[in-house]
Amino acid sequence: MRKLLFFIIATVIFCSCGDNTGGKTGGAKIKQEGVNTQESSILLSKPTVNVYIENSASMDGYVKGTTEFELAVYNYLSDIKISDVTDTLNLFYINSKPISYAATADINVISDFIEKLEPNEFRRRGGNRGTTDISNVFKDILSENSENDVAVLVTDGIFSPGKGKDAAEYLVNQQIGIKNTITEYLKKCPNTAVVVYQLSSKFTSNAAENIYYYNREDKKIIVNAQRPYYIWVIGNMKHITKLKLLVSENNFKGGGIQHSYTFLPSSIDEFNDEFLTHLERKPKYAILNSPKFGSFERGKKATKTSIFNIKKAKDGQHKGQFMFSIGMDLTLFQLLLSDEYLMNTDSYARMIDKQSNNDYFIDIEYNTTPNTSYTHNMKLSTEKIVTGELEIVLRSQMPQWVYDINDDEGLDIFKNDAINKTYGIKYLVEGIYEAYKMRGNDIYTTMNFNLKK
Repeated sequence: MRKLLFFIIATVIFCSCGDNTGGKTGGAKIKQEGVNTQESSILLSKPTVNVYIENSASMDGYVKGTTEFELAVYNYLSDIKISDVTDTLNLFYINSKPISYAATADINVISDFIEKLEPNEFRRRGGNRGTTDISNVFKDILSENSENDVAVLVTDGIFSPGKGKDAAEYLVNQQIGIKNTITEYLKKCPNTAVVVYQLSSKFTSNAAENIYYYNREDKKIIVNAQRPYYIWVIGNMKHITKLKLLVSENNFKGGGIQHSYTFLPSSIDEFNDEFLTHLERKPKYAILNSPKFGSFERGKKATKTSIFNIKKAKDGQHKGQFMFSIGMDLTLFQLLLSDEYLMNTDSYARMIDKQSNNDYFIDIEYNTTPNTSYTHNMKLSTEKIVTGELEIVLRSQMPQWVYDINDDEGLDIFKNDAINKTYGIKYLVEGIYEAYKMRGNDIYTTMNFNLKK
């Protein structure tokens, strides 16, 4: 209950879209004496959620009949409406341009929208369905997104350079275009977060109905298989946090979420310093008494983050090794980043006295010790004891799953497991990542410890 209360409060007081100048954030400002009426209305106002479903020709196979794609999208939009995150869902199709379907507060209209997700309806809605310029899709969406809007884009994420074009050059240009679009939007709304969900659905081709998979040269291919697709969610940090809290990702239908990641606007610690001054500013963490190899002491004035007289194990299975464990309460990061990211050891850097140090090998596991608030434990082991000021940094970096699911060729979907991959998806995600990195968003939080001889 305490954690739930933390998130509800945190959600309410996260910052609005504005300019970070002089250490202050535009929009709502939290003051010791309270929040004035105008600022409060900004903080508590519900966003408008603008939903865009790509209806280019490459999407037809996802909506032939009742599919996991339709179930997942229908359930997600329904949960958004039922959760009371918003009063209005603006529904669009999108290809070469956004095509309005309805602005609604009625769950029945959402149902009708989903029921009409069929190839013939996609075609009837018009636009240029022949090729997909993902960079322009993001540009069109964000040009319409105000500071109190959340955009939801549902797409196969496939780049379509077309026949006769230099595919490598096209992908790089798209990446640069996406980076520029996100960079400009972050200048206007620096507290924007971007969520990507990767899901999977049956893709059904039908030559008689002109439903095909298209490779990078627009060659028509009959494909009847599970294929990945993506739901992107873009909005102010406070809205994204509330959405993630109230619309559980565990409840996704149609096979559920395969992978996810969230690009955050800055260090969580910085958000806490500015806006959460009456709450805990960092995740709780401490050096645990066990498990361990070897020994250490804590001293008369023991602290949770300092140990000394560190010695390796003298005998037994772990002779010559030293290992100690850290308990970490990463609840907020579980909500925002996903456990997949937190359980990846590459997400963390180790520093000793401000210098990178890899002498300590790390292993992450879920905390199962009862009566503790820690969500995860980190084991640090070494054969070479190094002492000093230890920093464990949870850093921002590209999630590995993006590279695993990327198809580099985009030609033969039946080779090299391409059936389960997306042509060029890494260029899209890297473009967004680079935009955030250019703003210095490369560290989420730092945990500090003292290792003494």
